[in-house]
Amino acid sequence: MLIVSNHIIDEIKGADMTARINLAWVQDVTTAKKLLDKSNYRVYLDYPSGRTKPPVPTISLADAIELSKHEKVLYFAVSNIETAIECNGMMELLEDVEFIPKIETEVGVRNLKEIIGTGVKTIMLDKEDLFSDVGCNSNFFNELVEEVRSYDSIKILELQGVIFK
Repeated sequence: MLIVSNHIIDEIKGADMTARINLAWVQDVTTAKKLLDKSNYRVYLDYPSGRTKPPVPTISLADAIELSKHEKVLYFAVSNIETAIECNGMMELLEDVEFIPKIETEVGVRNLKEIIGTGVKTIMLDKEDLFSDVGCNSNFFNELVEEVRSYDSIKILELQGVIFK
């Protein structure tokens, strides 16, 4: 799956893509609806739960879940998922959309077996936040990344590159 930021997706040609709309960068529900309506692609809606670095989201989780009902939204990701209980709770709230937990902490990695046990098909590994979570300890970070990659029963989404404009 190739997921591309909605800000640049129209500039990239020749690939089967999904537009990622990161709700941390969207000011309000009206703006989010406009982005969904104008998208020419299926959408990966990304909700930054527990985000403390700027920008802090202004859209509530409840509103984000409502936005996930838009016909173009196929995937709904939530940041900082650390437990199977959180996954089960999210999956109960979502309709006709695949829930993708974002794993960003050592706790999330350590609980990955239980998280996978909830029936999730895909996770997103946020390596930048994981690196920060482990105090920028490169060796420990690499061990955790390899631990995540050892799970071959699920799809793991990892950042592969960045495009600067």
